[in-house]
Amino acid sequence: MLYNSLLKKLLESNDRLIACHQGSAGGNIVYNSYNSMRNAIRQGAHIIEFDICRSKDGIFHIFHEFEEPIRLKEQRNFRTLTTEEIKQLPIYNMNMQKVTPPPTLNDFMNLMKQHSNTLLHFDHAQKWDEDLLQFLDKFEDQREMIIIKTDVDAIDYLEMLANHPVKYMVMPKVWSQADFDTIMQYKDRINIAGFEMIFTDPNEDYVSIETLNALRESGYHTMINAIVLWNDQQTLCGGFDDDISLLEDPNLGWGRLLEMEFDVIQTDWPLPLKVYFEEKGVKLNYDI
Repeated sequence: MLYNSLLKKLLESNDRLIACHQGSAGGNIVYNSYNSMRNAIRQGAHIIEFDICRSKDGIFHIFHEFEEPIRLKEQRNFRTLTTEEIKQLPIYNMNMQKVTPPPTLNDFMNLMKQHSNTLLHFDHAQKWDEDLLQFLDKFEDQREMIIIKTDVDAIDYLEMLANHPVKYMVMPKVWSQADFDTIMQYKDRINIAGFEMIFTDPNEDYVSIETLNALRESGYHTMINAIVLWNDQQTLCGGFDDDISLLEDPNLGWGRLLEMEFDVIQTDWPLPLKVYFEEKGVKLNYDI
């Protein structure tokens, strides 16, 4: 069975979808928490993206590895900490005040049952091999919500996905035409729901309107990532990013991505993107 029906309903009911990176945080709401995800949904996100890390004793948590010093004021790597130790390490808010410890994935999944029309993007899933897939298997009533994101060069993981009996939706990250050619070799073995397209040059063939339309007609969706991760390199979307959209003119950023006809824009700022979409007459529907 292919678990694609929720995604198809969302794509049929909306001109575009909004994805939010690590939830919408600020003030007392911290990234990669249930509250940041709930906040993102309230601000217009159809899709929430988050990161997984595993404790020393094998328990999955919602946390971005290597952010321990800034999120937890902790120098030890998350993987070296036991679950009991993690329970004593609250995430700090923007005012450097303690909030709550990183949630376990089990608790998070149970909380997300309240948001059954929201898609869940598991970023960097290849880091956890078959263990994460087997853990997710027990959430049978949420399989339609789950999207596994992976890098195309993680060939061993692609083979695991191909051989895993539960055919979760998979979204490969495509950085080049070569990546696209590689992942399409798995199209009959993996439930490829769509592609996160990454580009520096908007004139590349693999992100052309013609290619995106052909993919859409073949049943795939395409996502572009407008977030800004660094200041010394070009962003993942050729510079048509959140910063230029918020600080200069959204037509120079989100507008260009809209013109390129990506189905999903991922952002750190779901509400301003939602407002911009509405101003442009983009149909958004949250009641499916």
